[in-house]
Parts: sequence; structure tokens; C-alpha cells
Amino acid sequence: MKIAALAAVLAAAACTSSTPDVAPTLVITSPERGATSDAGMVTVTGTVTGATHVTVNGSDATVAKDGTFSTQVAVGTGITILETHALAGTNDIRDVRAVLAGELVASDGKTTAPIAARAGKPALAAIGNAMATQAEALDFNTLVKAMNPVYNNTGCLGAKVDVTSVALSTIDIGLAPGTGALVADVAINDVVVHAHADFKAACIGGSTNITVTVSKARIHGDLAVAVVGAKLTTTLPDATVALDGFTIDVGGVPSAVESLLKNKVRDAVANALTNVIKDKAPAMANSALSGLLAKPLATTILGKKTTIAIAPGELDITPDAGLYVALDTSMTVEGGEGGVYATTHATASPDVLANMQGLGVAVANDAVNQLFSGMWAAGAMDRTLDIGSVGPLAALLDPTIATLDVHLALPPTVSTAGDSLQLAIGDLIVTGKDASGAEIQKIALSFSTTLTAGPTQSGKLALVVGTPTVKAQVVAQADTVSSPLTDKSIEGIVTGAWGLVGDLVDSALAKVPMPSIAGVQLGAPAMSGKAGFLVADIGVQ
Repeated sequence: MKIAALAAVLAAAACTSSTPDVAPTLVITSPERGATSDAGMVTVTGTVTGATHVTVNGSDATVAKDGTFSTQVAVGTGITILETHALAGTNDIRDVRAVLAGELVASDGKTTAPIAARAGKPALAAIGNAMATQAEALDFNTLVKAMNPVYNNTGCLGAKVDVTSVALSTIDIGLAPGTGALVADVAINDVVVHAHADFKAACIGGSTNITVTVSKARIHGDLAVAVVGAKLTTTLPDATVALDGFTIDVGGVPSAVESLLKNKVRDAVANALTNVIKDKAPAMANSALSGLLAKPLATTILGKKTTIAIAPGELDITPDAGLYVALDTSMTVEGGEGGVYATTHATASPDVLANMQGLGVAVANDAVNQLFSGMWAAGAMDRTLDIGSVGPLAALLDPTIATLDVHLALPPTVSTAGDSLQLAIGDLIVTGKDASGAEIQKIALSFSTTLTAGPTQSGKLALVVGTPTVKAQVVAQADTVSSPLTDKSIEGIVTGAWGLVGDLVDSALAKVPMPSIAGVQLGAPAMSGKAGFLVADIGVQ
């Protein structure tokens, strides 16, 4: 009886004990790594063994009796990470790979992409301040004296007036948007003009010195703005002038001559100051506004000759919104014509930069992606690294590895989903080789990160990559590996993993032509995504 009871207990214990979890196997048969698609859905197929549950990007996949499965996943424009999990008890086997989807076009420079800028009221006011600083540096003394004689009438009641010196204190320039033009208001403060007059009264000659003081010379005019080639040019065809606190000291001359000189010298001073402003203000405005337009550029990026071509676009000035300009750009990398990127066909318009408080900048995703695709196709982002140059990542790899081959299966891609800006790198394949060239370990890395912007030390705007999220996949390991890699261990070394490609991305982004304002200090930009554009609203100081 005791033996029977013991047998029953053992049988019950056997029935309730848990069977050790057996790790499932997972093989993805489609899509391949680095795949592209022009459809909005991608079919993920594969085979599992020992799995009780399979998910793809969080959705359940039905597994057939033979272990095969197939499911469709929605993909947006740009890079989508496909993450498949095979589950069995506490075991979770994962596969991570990427696909580039959307309307794919070649990176041959034949498709243009817009870059636009808007200088709102605060930005234009800051430009006016920058122009005022330049104006104060002008040598008014020399400029006005070059106009001598400022009055010349050699009749029996006439005079010849030459300016001998000009002094002033400060200059204020207000620049504001009008309808189709920029309204310029210039105030020249505390003007003192010394002049010498040779005169005739009843045909009897004489001479005298004249001193003119003006508390404020106010010059008002409309700056016309046009895009000529790839440059913004301004003109100030007409201007009005008012002299506040005008006084003139003309001593020891007949009353008729005094009256003549007071009227003519007043007009001469007004005309001289206005002519200086009309002559110099457009050049100062051109300098300050020149940064709003991207410039044609021939440069070298990551060792590849790169050409950035510019075509004139739209210009619009309204009292409420300010100055808006747009250009079409194309970026061609030598040897990169065979790349592809997902285009959004974004069209620039003033609405893209509506409600900007300072300097508004809109760069089409296509402009950045065209550059990335060309660099990728030209092989500029592939490289071989010595194991000693990869930082903390080297500590995870097998000690027999001497070099790392880095290959991007897909070009880096910028996309705007809603208001967020994302930079994605899919299926960066890293192959570790020993000194003989034999493959020891191979991993696939996919990154996603934010893209922001910030001013550089030179006052220009630059795109900045944030801290990435890493998805890692151990693709292969030799049997001789002493400490096998895991996906999670690689993902834990974010800095080391990103270091394989981050500097390449930063180098390319640094060459993207970003609008700026000369002579104006830029503040911290607020970044967002909008209708296929990276949009920045940058404070001005």
C-alpha cells in the first residue's frame, strides 16, 4: 500500500512538472535584407519550428502546419524596420531587417527638390539692425564730399557750395515687409555738415563757411527684391527725406544770399544723405539677405565629387508673412547615379512656412535623401575599419577579429511622419574578419533617430542627428567564437554601434545648403516635419 501510494505521488508530480523550454528556430525567407518596394504593403514570409506564437511588427502571423507563415505589413514612405518574433514559452527568437518603400526615383540629379526660407517681421528687423551696423561703418565724410559741388550756380545771384566735412552719431534702419517690397526707414542721427560757399550778390563775389545741424535725417523708401540667377538682389529706386531739427549758420552775407544758401544747402544736404543711402542700402541688403538662398556648390563629400545645382523659384513679400523665397535644388554625386530614394514630390509654397516667428527654413526630405542615396550608391559610406578604431564595440567582438567591413544595404533616409523628423538607417551589415580575411562574425544593425537643427559657430544653420535607437541582429558566427554575440549585447553599446556610420552621416548633412542671415545671430531652432519638409523656426537675436 505504501508502494502504491508512493507511485501515485510520483506520477502526479510528473504530470505537473514543467517541460524545459526549447528555443524555436526562425528563418525569414522574404524580403531579403536591403529590399526595396514601390507598394504600401510588404509580404513577410518565413519558417519556424517549435514556436507557439509568431508576430511581425506586433501583429500575429498565422503559422501553417509545416511551419511556414506569411503576413502583410503596411510600410510608409522611407525605411520601415520589420521585426519578427518566434515565441515558445519564455524563449523569444527575433529577426530584424529593413525595407525601403515608396515611389522610388534615381539619384541622378534629374529630379529637383525645393529649399525655402521665410524672413518674418522679427528676422527682417534683425536684418535692418545688421544693415545699420554696416551703415555706421560707412565713411559719410568721403562719400558726401565726392558729390561736390553739392550746389553750383554761377549767376549774379548764385553760389557754389562744397561740403568740407560730415559727422553723425548713430544710424537706425527699420526693415519691414510691405506689399511686394521691403519697406526701409533709415534714421541718421545728429548730423553736422560743414560747407564752404563761394557766392555772388549783384555780381559781387564773396565766400563764407556754413554749418548745418540736423537732429535726425529720416529717409523712407521701398526696397524692391528680385531673384536674379541664384541671388537675391534689391534696388531702392525712390526715396523721400525729412530733416528734423534742421538749423543752418550762415554768417556775414547779404540777406538775399543767406536766403538762397539756406534753401539750397538744405536741399543739398537732404539729397546728399539720400543718395548715399540709395547707393549703399541695396548692397547692404543684398549681403544680409544673400544667405536666404542656397548657393550652387561643387565640393567633395566623403571623397566623392558632389555638385549641388540651383534653379530660381518663387519670391513673395506680404505685410503679414514677410519675405518668402524658394529654390529648386538637385544634388549629384559622382558615381552615385544608380541609387534610389523614396520621393514625396514635396512642393514648396508660402504656406509651408506660415506663422514663422523668426527665420523659417524648409528643406524637402527629397533634397537630403537624394544626397544620401548618391553617396550610398557611390560607395562613399562603405569602408573597412581596423578593430582598434571602433571603440567599445570591439570589446564585444571575438578577439580574433582584426578588421570590420561596413556596408549599408540601404541608403540613410529622412522622413517626416506627422510632426516628427526621423533619420533611419536600415541593414547596416558589419562583418568581422580575422587577419587572414576569414569571416568570424556578421551583424546587421538598423538605427532610427531624430533629426534636429542648430546654429554653428559661424552663425549658419546645420542639421544635427540625435541619439539613435539600435536594433541589432546577429546574422552569423563562426564555430570558433569564444563568446558568441547576442542581439541585446550589441544594442547595449549604442555609441559604439552608431560610431560605425554616424560620422559619415554628419559629414554629408553638413553639406546640405541651409539658409541663414548674414550678420544676425541665430537662436535655438524649433524643428518639425510638415508635408515632406524639414521645417525650422529659428529665433533671431
